[in-house]
Amino acid sequence: MGRPALKDHDDTLRVILGRIDGMREATRIIFSEFGKASDGADAPDGGHGLDPLALQVKVREIVNRMERDSVQELVDQVEVRRPAPTRIDLERRAIERVLQGVEWSTAAEIGARRAPGAANPHGTISRWRESGAVFGIDHGGRKIYPAYVFDASLQPLPAVRKVLEILKGYEAFRIAAWFESTNAFLGGRRPREVIGTDPDAVVAAAREHRVGPVHG
Repeated sequence: MGRPALKDHDDTLRVILGRIDGMREATRIIFSEFGKASDGADAPDGGHGLDPLALQVKVREIVNRMERDSVQELVDQVEVRRPAPTRIDLERRAIERVLQGVEWSTAAEIGARRAPGAANPHGTISRWRESGAVFGIDHGGRKIYPAYVFDASLQPLPAVRKVLEILKGYEAFRIAAWFESTNAFLGGRRPREVIGTDPDAVVAAAREHRVGPVHG
C-alpha cells in the first residue's frame, strides 16, 4: 500500500519541477525576444505606446510570482526533519501505555463488585496487596489495581504472586510496565495478555527477565 502513495508523491514533485523549469525557459525566451526587439528599429510594443522596459518589469513580476507559488508548493510536498522525541516524551508515552492499556480500579471499587453492600469493601484487596498476592500503583492519591491480576470472579491469579516474588524489589510501576511491554519470550505478546491463559509461560518470562539471557 505504501509504494503507490510514494509513486504518486514523486509524480507530483516531477510535475511541479517541470512547471518551474517551463516557466524559467519561457522567461528566458521572452527576455531574449525583448533584447532582439530593442536592438531593432521597430518598437516591441507594435506601436501601441507601451514602454518596453515597463513591460519587461511586469512580465518579470508575473513570472516571479508564479515561480514563487510553485516553489512553495514544492516545499509543502517535502517532509521536514522533526526533532527527535525527548526523554520526557518517551516517558510520557510509556506511562500512557501502562495506564490506558487495561482497566484500573481502586480497592473500594473492586471490593464493591465482589461483595456489594460490604462494610469494608476495600479491606480484602488491601490485605492481598500487603501479602504479595496482587500489586497496585499510586495514582492521584489512591492505590489502583490492574484488571489482569484478578480472575473472572475477582480473585487474585496465583501466577501473579509468583511473578511478584520473582520481581521482588521492583517498584510497582516498573512491574506494571513489564506486564504491559511486549515480550520476546512470549512470542511478542504482553505478559498481561497471557497470564490468564498460560500463567506458567508468564512466570518463566519473569524469571528470564530477572536473570537475563544466559550465553553458553
